[in-house]
Amino acid sequence: MDFPGEQLVIKLWETVAEKGIGSLFKPWQMRREGRASIDLKREELLVIAQAERDADLIRRGEMSLATRNSSPLLLTKDDVPQGRAEEPSRFSQLPQAASDIVIADTLRREANVTRAILHAEETLEKDPQTPPDTSVNEDWLFRWRDSASLVSSEELQNLWGRLLAGEVKAPGTYSLRTLEFLRNLSQSEAEAIAKLSQFVVEDVIYREAKDLLDQAGITFGFLLSMQELGVVSGVEAIGGLSITWKSLEGSRYVRALTSNSMVLIATADDPNLLISLPSYQLTAVGKQVLRLGKFEPHAAYLKKVAEHLKGQGVQVELAQYIHISPDQIQCFNAQKL
Repeated sequence: MDFPGEQLVIKLWETVAEKGIGSLFKPWQMRREGRASIDLKREELLVIAQAERDADLIRRGEMSLATRNSSPLLLTKDDVPQGRAEEPSRFSQLPQAASDIVIADTLRREANVTRAILHAEETLEKDPQTPPDTSVNEDWLFRWRDSASLVSSEELQNLWGRLLAGEVKAPGTYSLRTLEFLRNLSQSEAEAIAKLSQFVVEDVIYREAKDLLDQAGITFGFLLSMQELGVVSGVEAIGGLSITWKSLEGSRYVRALTSNSMVLIATADDPNLLISLPSYQLTAVGKQVLRLGKFEPHAAYLKKVAEHLKGQGVQVELAQYIHISPDQIQCFNAQKL
């Protein structure tokens, strides 16, 4: 292996292997060195797909688990011995039927978890951050496994994969409350949160960009629904809320306000300067959930935020950035606004 996120990917493998999570994934954990990644992943996906097909056949009653020479194996209807004098009663078939239901459900869950782990691996492959010294909490990891096992859609498996990747990078980033929130999140609610995400700057939504918000469907009613969901707060506050930012440096004013893949960098000579923004604010769960997405920035909206900040005596640049650690970013391609 030789890629930017190699050490983080190894940390991921160690994390899931230690707790026996992702059993369909385990046969390849020791075989990855010296193998072409694309070939290996093709094999992994074929095994997962076969497990999903077997689970579907068992659920439909077209395949069953039998024992031959003390070893369990799956049999189709055509494999079952014929010619018995009497058909087995429905009652005698119940234990086998119950066993098949459990097996089908286990296969489906393992396939879901393994796909989510592969999505986590893809997320970490290009991440150059140094792995943390701490490990993912055991209770958190088992709660994650139970939740990820229930989702079969590619989009939601990707979401749970990114969640695991973020926790491997920085244990403690996502709370058990956030896991529970995501577990109960519907597809339409996830789409609504994604729509809101492009207007989030440093965990707040600039309240006075009403024209752009309305055009995008981020109306007062929409924001109320997000507040009821537990993602934002302060929607009904009389006079509205405002957030204030101090300088990150002692010799001059510097503040970086991130928004998806972009960052607004505010600077001024006076280190004691304060800048503020009238806003709707994300809740603790909302902050964690929105960190999971990869959303496009809204250029016109960011320019409106920049104009508001410039009116408070700072210069503002718009740049791209990457995380080099959980608490540090590296900016590039900056342009003055």
